[in-house]
Amino acid sequence: MSKKQLFFILLFTSTISFCQVINIESLRKPTDSSHFMGTVKLDIDLTKNVNTLFNLTNEITLQYTSGKNLFFFVNNIAFSEVNKERFTDKRVQHLRYNYQLKPRLTLEGFTQFQKDKISFINFRYLVGLGTRFHLFHSKKNNFFLGTLMMYEYENSIGNTEDIIEKTMRGDVYFSFNMTLKENIFLSSTTYYQPKLNYISDYRISSETSFSFIIFKKLALTTSFSYQFDKFPVLSIPNSQYKLENGIQYTF
Repeated sequence: MSKKQLFFILLFTSTISFCQVINIESLRKPTDSSHFMGTVKLDIDLTKNVNTLFNLTNEITLQYTSGKNLFFFVNNIAFSEVNKERFTDKRVQHLRYNYQLKPRLTLEGFTQFQKDKISFINFRYLVGLGTRFHLFHSKKNNFFLGTLMMYEYENSIGNTEDIIEKTMRGDVYFSFNMTLKENIFLSSTTYYQPKLNYISDYRISSETSFSFIIFKKLALTTSFSYQFDKFPVLSIPNSQYKLENGIQYTF
């Protein structure tokens, strides 16, 4: 395999697995009743020519609402192989619990496990707690503000040995979802996550998504994601972005 071929393979795989801050807000499904719902996404690509390329991305979201309680789970897997050599290996499992204290105030707690080979993260573990404010509500539009604190344990690849970091971070997000037309929706979320003991070390992550319902529970989606990390792992760039088109089924 030439260096040029390897470069384009790595460039492609990095566009599907760069995100270190999972956008939970874009995956929530608004509901006022007590029931179970979820979504499934799957993309498989196998190419055989001079080389053998295999790519797989899979995302499953499950949400259960009962009275004032909401349970939310995300399982996200993405990996790619070239001639049986793995270049991308990203896995995220996220569990979140919401309890509605008042009509516009919710208590939030979450835990998350993550690994991301292309970002040199062996594994990252998060646990957080905070509040979620419903700033504005109408039949077509909703705006939210979340303020949380989280503990982060990270094992990343260093120049000579693995780097272990334990720290506390803030987690502030602003989110909205809008109904532009009966079958066209817009949603956006921006996260800001600074270290509490070193405010200059922070991450910013933003995602904006359009969805167009084409048949009952089937929708076409377009999303743009941007992430900035002030002090990323090793030689990973500070800024990363992704433009993605796909299809989504809701059950």
